[in-house]
Amino acid sequence: MSDNAEQPEKPEENKEENKEERDEQSMPGTPPEVASDKSGWAKPMPETLPRPTAWPITLALGVTLLAFGIVTHWIISVAGLGVFLVACGGWFGDLRNDLLL
Repeated sequence: MSDNAEQPEKPEENKEENKEERDEQSMPGTPPEVASDKSGWAKPMPETLPRPTAWPITLALGVTLLAFGIVTHWIISVAGLGVFLVACGGWFGDLRNDLLL
């Protein structure tokens, strides 16, 4: 057996033309704004992060007051519960509004 097995030779012109066609076309079913890289895989769109908010630290304050009130006085626990509920409502409201946009 020889190392020079019969292999069809591909002209260089066809390789370049096919490469250009693949670069111009994205994967089937992908929107035109999604570009593809050299391997033909579609590049993912960048994720959008939720905007910064103060609700998580407010929720932590509510939990801290709730726990501190157990040790000291029940009125502090009631205040902590109020802060906790307001923070939950505000934070979940922000998340809901972000999903609706």
